[in-house]
Amino acid sequence: MRYITKSGTSCVADGQAGDNSEVHYLARMALSTLVLATAMSIAATGRLTIALLLSGLACWWFLPALQLVTGLVMIRGGGVERGSALTGYFATHRPWSLWLLVMSAAVVLLPNPGAATYPLALTSVVPAALTIRELLRFSREQLGDTRRRAWQRVAVHQAMTFVVLIAYMDLSVALWPRILAVLGR
Repeated sequence: MRYITKSGTSCVADGQAGDNSEVHYLARMALSTLVLATAMSIAATGRLTIALLLSGLACWWFLPALQLVTGLVMIRGGGVERGSALTGYFATHRPWSLWLLVMSAAVVLLPNPGAATYPLALTSVVPAALTIRELLRFSREQLGDTRRRAWQRVAVHQAMTFVVLIAYMDLSVALWPRILAVLGR
């Protein structure tokens, strides 16, 4: 779909002219959920069955919903149609989707994946950096932001993402008491 950005330049969003952009970003959210459910099911069990996939979908549906909230904050004031902007925003998840699927394959293919957990986790800096790059490009090209405004948007987005991540970790594994226990030793 072609549209005019805030700065007056013409851009092309994923999809064809006349497509419903609301459907596109909802489809990207569903794909993100499917990737998460697949990756987490394989990471936890080393295999994938329909039952595990359905369980993973039920467990991880909220993450793309949270991503939608951070996306709405990021595109606020962008001056472009919301559906098209969200479609572009959800496309920035590609580095993480690929990384999750590669890590799932590693769990299946490595003879002792538990021994490689920390080295594999360190590779997460790659999709993190690529996502920042993608978000900056999205902000500049689709929202029409200046370089400075793009960095501001991405900084706010990343801060929100990390707050949500830390809160989730705290709620799921009692992170704060664990930190206090380590500090108290």
